[in-house]
Amino acid sequence: MGRVAGGELKSTNGTVDWDGVGTLRVRYDDGPDNLTRSLRERLGERIVPVEALKAVEVSEDSLNLVLRERADPLQSVSGGYFDALIDPYTFPVTDRALAECLAADIRLMLVRRHVPATPAARWLVAPPAAEDRIVGRDAKLSVANGQLVFAYKRSAGRKKRADGDPWSVPLADITDVEWAPNQRRLGTDGFLRISTARTPLERPKPRHDPAAMITERRTDVDALFFAARLLTRIRP
Repeated sequence: MGRVAGGELKSTNGTVDWDGVGTLRVRYDDGPDNLTRSLRERLGERIVPVEALKAVEVSEDSLNLVLRERADPLQSVSGGYFDALIDPYTFPVTDRALAECLAADIRLMLVRRHVPATPAARWLVAPPAAEDRIVGRDAKLSVANGQLVFAYKRSAGRKKRADGDPWSVPLADITDVEWAPNQRRLGTDGFLRISTARTPLERPKPRHDPAAMITERRTDVDALFFAARLLTRIRP
């Protein structure tokens, strides 16, 4: 189920390649369902510098890379959904001694480089490539000239169009970006939404929220990547 050869650990969740200097390459395998499989395939390989790590944990059956808060935009924008979908930094192993050997080497580098456990001051794991526009069920979003533009579809109601149609928001005014996947079992829609200084504490549901777009199930991954890229634009 898992083995380490040199600085490489292979598992059913993917492969971790540690260069022994300060960089991990994480390569993902297929997932059990369409969304997970698509997400893993699209991610392919990610580069994780040791500065992005808060800790490395080894249990009886897995190696777990614990990232610092605000190190990975995919984690930050998804409110835990990204981790729940593919468990991106947990790798099952069968030989705990081998996993401990790899973990000890990474921990030593954390100490040598004085990596703090505090939230990262900047993004340390690059977001996946994303287009500057995305189409949802009730709106189209695009980024151009320092603005995020909501162009609503005919299916959008009057509450959705309350701030204008199209509605443009300067990127400098956006304080947060959120993404959630479609969840068929729970009967909930996926969405991508932003927050600004004007966002009320009790905001409307995404279908009525001018600052939200209901996503298509087939483009959940595109929406996640768009959201992560947008987050890195408003918080470099």
